[in-house]
Amino acid sequence: MLSFPPATAESPDTLLASGDAAREARRWAEAERAYRDYLAHRPLHWQIHVQLGHAVKEGGDVEAALVHYRHAAQLAPDAADPQLQLGHALRLAGRGGEAAACMARALALAPADPLLRREAALFRHRLDPVPDGPALPLPAAPDGPPTALAFDVTDLLDYVKDARTPTGIQRVQMGLLGAILEAPGRPGVTLVAYDPSVWRWWQVEEAAFRRTLALVRAGAAEDDPQWRAAVAALVAADLRPDAPLAPGTTLASLGNAWGVEDYFRGLRLLRRQVALRYVAFLHDCVPLVMPEHCLELTSRLYSRWFAALSLAADGLLANSRATAADVARFAAPLGLGLPARVVPLAAEAPATGPAAAAAADRLGILRPGEPCVLFVATVESRKNHLMVFRAWLDLIRRHGPAAVPRLVCIGRPGWRSEAALDLLARAPDLRRRVTLVSGVSDLAMAGLTARCLFTVYNSFHEGWGLPVSESLAAGRLCVVPAHGGLLESGAPGAVFFPPGDLPALVAVLERLIADPAHRAALEARIDRAAACRSWPEAAAEVLAALSSPPPPVPRPTFPAGLRIPLATGATTATPALAWGEAVREGRGWWWAEAWGCWTQDGVATLHLPAAVPPGTPMRAVLDLRAPPGGLAFRLRARGAAAEPWRRLDLAGDAACTAVLQAPAGPYGLAVDFDSGDGVRLSGDEAKRVVGVGVVAVMACREDDLPARLSALEHAEG
Repeated sequence: MLSFPPATAESPDTLLASGDAAREARRWAEAERAYRDYLAHRPLHWQIHVQLGHAVKEGGDVEAALVHYRHAAQLAPDAADPQLQLGHALRLAGRGGEAAACMARALALAPADPLLRREAALFRHRLDPVPDGPALPLPAAPDGPPTALAFDVTDLLDYVKDARTPTGIQRVQMGLLGAILEAPGRPGVTLVAYDPSVWRWWQVEEAAFRRTLALVRAGAAEDDPQWRAAVAALVAADLRPDAPLAPGTTLASLGNAWGVEDYFRGLRLLRRQVALRYVAFLHDCVPLVMPEHCLELTSRLYSRWFAALSLAADGLLANSRATAADVARFAAPLGLGLPARVVPLAAEAPATGPAAAAAADRLGILRPGEPCVLFVATVESRKNHLMVFRAWLDLIRRHGPAAVPRLVCIGRPGWRSEAALDLLARAPDLRRRVTLVSGVSDLAMAGLTARCLFTVYNSFHEGWGLPVSESLAAGRLCVVPAHGGLLESGAPGAVFFPPGDLPALVAVLERLIADPAHRAALEARIDRAAACRSWPEAAAEVLAALSSPPPPVPRPTFPAGLRIPLATGATTATPALAWGEAVREGRGWWWAEAWGCWTQDGVATLHLPAAVPPGTPMRAVLDLRAPPGGLAFRLRARGAAAEPWRRLDLAGDAACTAVLQAPAGPYGLAVDFDSGDGVRLSGDEAKRVVGVGVVAVMACREDDLPARLSALEHAEG
């Protein structure tokens, strides 16, 4: 029951202004008094009941605030805001189930409100029905040609939020998608993206995407207001509808999906809603082939993504035969027997003429008539700038600085570039003949390419090597090591040298610099027709591949008896890593971390699809941990039917091993965790409410004594 003081002599408008001023200054007790006095005059003003609830809540009394929010909701049953504020307060009070219902009511009252769409999505796992029947497999991929095509641009949108000048994989994506969207008589195409913060797939506006592509090609200034406005419109997920995917759609990712958090769980959630086929484009396997040239985080993310392809991909595309061979080599231990279809990349001849020359001049890195050699690559250890710098320093010391052209390195400094940059800093002669520049527009790049003597592209490993193709398409020689995908991108006329052979590289550079006739003769042999493959040609091959899916291949079976960590720490693609990503079912999970994975409040499920006859006695062994502060929760197994719940009460940060038994259902075993309203994770930047943490799981037949013994030994350890 609400009560207010007798009306004061002050006018309602004065009291309201006083309350608002106190609220803005965060003087909550003063705001509460003013709002109470105001409501004594105007008790039906529901918006001020909401403001009074805010003041009371911020003053530390959440339960009292709930009374005011509920009263506002009674006064304005068709208004969404009281329900929204009630939901926030209930969540703060640790009553997540009630909060979820309020958020759902708020969204029903204002379904077009982007804020409510996001808030409701954060809570909707509490409204999912608790599963009681046997675990069900993911729907099978549809047969036959796709009914529609959708392209996932999540990683591309993440990139343009921070950068305007694309690097290799972004250039490929933009080239292919730009051509697909322009293709005459193209099939129905939808652009989609995944928002891992709310586990939602949304539709990207095609017009906004096209506008952004055009601005990428037009310039490189990241602080350009037109650019920032275009990007803001493009990435506004909360303003866009859910992805409108029809059954039978093929969803293709042409970029770097391995960097998107919780990507495959989002894909599984989508596949529960609509039957679709998933196809991934692989640009290289560098984190598996040469992890020493990657950040550890990159190796971990890529390994987990690559391993998960064995359970998620219905088709694979690769940019070269070399990449396809790498995919086959690393996929074999995973049980992935799906061959990658090769779609070589495109390289169109750059624009030439006064505009390109002027754009290059505006960079201010070359004197009029000054010769140069280009090296287009991110400055990172894999691109081996260090070797090229050593070669340049050798040439300078042999022939003098005046006889050696300027080396222009176009690319942002990246990971593990310290050795190359340190040599550049410590060698004055080298520093005077080498220029590093980034953020170069396509037009300026065309102007520099037209002016250069030749280009160089040194790398320890490449899936393709787009700058090699682009150099040859422009009629400029490219000096490259003879290995991997570079043998394919450089086939139309690159100058090859033995990989890692510094004297051989110096000899090649020396002759190209000193002998214009030799350089001209090699340039004349460039097969520009082969090098100038257009993006529409490559896009047509992508569309053909997606329209003619390969026959389905058997998925790897669940590794019964194998301990499966849910952690992200591994840097090798293994079946355990694949299944550690795949066993989390539904929305009741947070993202995986280096130790394992927190469940959310409410119910979370593990699906362990062991391939055993229904009714087979099964055992699940679970390594669990409690959040700080401790947690009481329930867990149970579900096979042919749900077993009774068991209760566990763990002290803060305590670890335990739990064993559950049940006869297998038609699709193996499921394990449910019910953490109730959970606990707020202390010190967590995301302010997550979590349930029990799952470190690892093992499931086996009850009579598999070696697996049971191994699990027991691990628990004792």
